[in-house]
Parts: sequence; structure tokens; C-alpha cells
Amino acid sequence: MHNVSHDTAFLGAGTVFGNYWTKHRYFDYLIDKENFKLAFGRSFRMMVFLDPAIANGPAAVRADVEGDTRATDYLIHRLGDIRPELTVFVTTADMLAPEADENTPTLKQSDDTYTNNRIKLYEAVNYQYGRVLNVHVPSIARATPEFNPLLHALTHPEQQRGELPFAPLEYHQLYLPERILLDVEKCIPLGIPSIIPAVPPLTTAELVAAIAPSLRGKLRDPRPEDPVGSRRTTIHHLQWVPADPGYVVTREDEITLLQFYLAPEIL
Repeated sequence: MHNVSHDTAFLGAGTVFGNYWTKHRYFDYLIDKENFKLAFGRSFRMMVFLDPAIANGPAAVRADVEGDTRATDYLIHRLGDIRPELTVFVTTADMLAPEADENTPTLKQSDDTYTNNRIKLYEAVNYQYGRVLNVHVPSIARATPEFNPLLHALTHPEQQRGELPFAPLEYHQLYLPERILLDVEKCIPLGIPSIIPAVPPLTTAELVAAIAPSLRGKLRDPRPEDPVGSRRTTIHHLQWVPADPGYVVTREDEITLLQFYLAPEIL
């Protein structure tokens, strides 16, 4: 048995989530792919570990699924070289059904390589480390093509020459990275094994009205084959909003937060 260290580590420190998290909480080891081997052979009291899709952006990772598969297999192969007592594993909600909560079993496999890589890493982390808080983040509210092409389009309305290429009635659950630290810290002392920090779903049309009303005329008509989108909920909502079952924030506050971070001129 190895001696448990009091050190803490953050794997993915230089990313969108990592930059915010590590500025507000001290970690002994700030790990990125450039110094990943620094974590090998070490024990940690707590480790935060970001799935590559959370670290680099889901859209960017989907654009190179072969590279994602190589990175996933490498991470799984090296998990045994790092010994955390508690792991906070931040991954996507893509392995969960569109209307899932924490009691809904995760998918065991998928025909979609990107989703299958999320499943494989999730299962390997939980098998290897045992004591894990799994954080299944919905769509990430970061207005870059790598993280969220829809929000990038809405925050750059001057670049839209034709119709918006998004389903107008599709639901989106846009999670702000600025929430992650406090949301996770509410759950750690309770020994919760899994959380979906689910925010109220908003349609593309509602997001256009809230963030980029000048683009209302560029919404295309709905089509029968359009995706429905995500309406995931959390069974732990009482930790946040007792009056709004299933979500960590009210619908009104969610819209205000999105405007504050993405379109402050509207407020």
C-alpha cells in the first residue's frame, strides 16, 4: 500500500475549464499534455481529470476522431501510473440519453466513435480509481468553433450571410464553465458519485432572441428530420434550486447569465 499524499493535481490545467478552476483553487500540480509524465508515479489526495472533449472542445475533438481515439487509448493505458485518492472526472453528457438524469445508466457502446471514446475513458477511469465524482457536462457555453459552433455564430452576427445552419426548435443546455468549481464543491462532501449540472433547455430560436436578436430573420424553417436536442435533468437539483426541479439554475437566471457572458450589451 502506498502512502497517501496531501498533494492535489489538475490534469488539463491550461484549458478553458482549467484556467478558471485553477485560478480560484490552489493545486500542487498543474498538468497538461506537455508535462503529463510529471504525474506518473505520484499519489494525490485529489485529482481533477478533464476528458479531452472537455479540455479541447467537443467540436474540435469530433473533427479528428482518429486523433481522439489515439489520445483516449493512451490515457487509458497510463491511468495506472497515477494514484489519486479521490478523482473528479469531468466528461461530456454524450454517453447519456437526451432526457437522462443521474439514475439513467450510461451507454455501454455506441456506433459513433467520438461517443464510444467518451464511454471507454469513463469506464476505465471509474474501474481504475474507484472513488470518482463523475461530472457529465452538457453543451459548453463557450463561443468558439471548437466548443460551440452555435454560440460562435450568434456572437458573430456580422459573419452570417445566409440562413443560420441550425435547427430552430432544437434544445440546447448551455453550461457556463464559470459555474464548474462551485457546482463540484457542493457535491464532493456529500459523496455523490455522479452529477449532471443540467441547466434549463433553450431552443435555438430562444437563444437567438436572447443573444443575437438581429439574426431572427435568418432562422430557417423547422424540418421533420431536425434533431430534438437535450433535456437532461439532475436528481441533485435541491442543492441549487429547490423551486426549479431538475436544474441547477432557473430559466430566467440562465438567460441572464448567458447574456452577461456572451452579449453584455443587451443587459
